Amino acid sequence: MRLRTFLAFFLFSFILSGCLGLVETAGRVADGSAFSVKTTARYRGKTVEIREIRFKNKDKQPEQGLLIILDDFPFFQFRTTRPDLNGSFFFTSLHYMGGTYSGWNEWTQTLAGSGAFRISGNIAYLDINGSIEAGAFTSAKILHNGGKRAGEEALASVRIRADRIAALAEWMRAFSGGLANGQRFSDVEAFEAYWKPILFPELVTPGRRPSTYTETGAEWSRAEDVRWNRTYTRSLFPETLRPIRDSGALMRDFEEAPAWLYCVYEWRSVEAVLKENNLIKQ
Repeated sequence: MRLRTFLAFFLFSFILSGCLGLVETAGRVADGSAFSVKTTARYRGKTVEIREIRFKNKDKQPEQGLLIILDDFPFFQFRTTRPDLNGSFFFTSLHYMGGTYSGWNEWTQTLAGSGAFRISGNIAYLDINGSIEAGAFTSAKILHNGGKRAGEEALASVRIRADRIAALAEWMRAFSGGLANGQRFSDVEAFEAYWKPILFPELVTPGRRPSTYTETGAEWSRAEDVRWNRTYTRSLFPETLRPIRDSGALMRDFEEAPAWLYCVYEWRSVEAVLKENNLIKQ
């Protein structure tokens, strides 16, 4: 009964405010994940929060570890092993939940990487060793237009979308000047506002379209109720991305998983935020 009451409250609040974050919270309440982890200590830095947690693993056995949350990338939650006596730990998984106006995407992915979390009084020190490498997807849930998918069906969709998002993010970084000096964004909304006219000029007003976009002598295809300018597609996108854009799949990824695309695009920034942080116990 308590669970249904919480869910009703969150969904009602979302209808009133239009806030995507409330949809995500409602999703956590609905599947019980909001109540599955116990925080035993909390440390706060300028843009990072670390929680010492207790939880039950897939075999229902108690475990301890760290949960790392970034202010600039709140869609991600990093989990690690329990730091040893020297403070060393290993990353174990990355949990993602990103809301859209039609639902949310949620998945867990294995991670490879290590770091150190050392405590001195009320001060903690976090540092990451090198890069963090993403591995296999281990679980997934998708809510879209009221329909929910989970298990192998959701995993298959997430894996396919992950490949498309990785390819698009790689092209976007190259297009904007590379990782070192490419376009940077304050949040996912700024990211969407910048890229939508470039990726989908057919979906914005003429005044927002790139100067390179023209309909004169263009070839067209129709998918997802949109007429796609195939001539523009060929002029801008690599061959691997052209059929994805002209079929509407790229538009679906952008509309249904904008935060996911944003986080993959900014992955090196994610790693940078994790390095050399001083935190105070709360």
